Amino acid sequence: MIRKLLVAPSVLALILAALAGTASAQAQVSPEMRQQAFKVARACRTDLKTYCDGVERGDGRIAACLRDNAQKLSSPCRSALSDVMQH
Repeated sequence: MIRKLLVAPSVLALILAALAGTASAQAQVSPEMRQQAFKVARACRTDLKTYCDGVERGDGRIAACLRDNAQKLSSPCRSALSDVMQH
């Protein structure tokens, strides 16, 4: 799973950008990707708060934070991220 996070950072960054509601990301995100983004957001809510709370949104910083903390992420978060990377 950790390898997949490193292999597909652009996909993760795009999905997380969609969560942030940026206009450019919204234009590029399909309804399926948006649904996946919300699944990740729900599963990773605690992890994002614990490991990435002070990280500024944008330019893939949240995705980088999750990658940097991949070893520490909760099982539900890792599972949701893995599911997203398989699509």
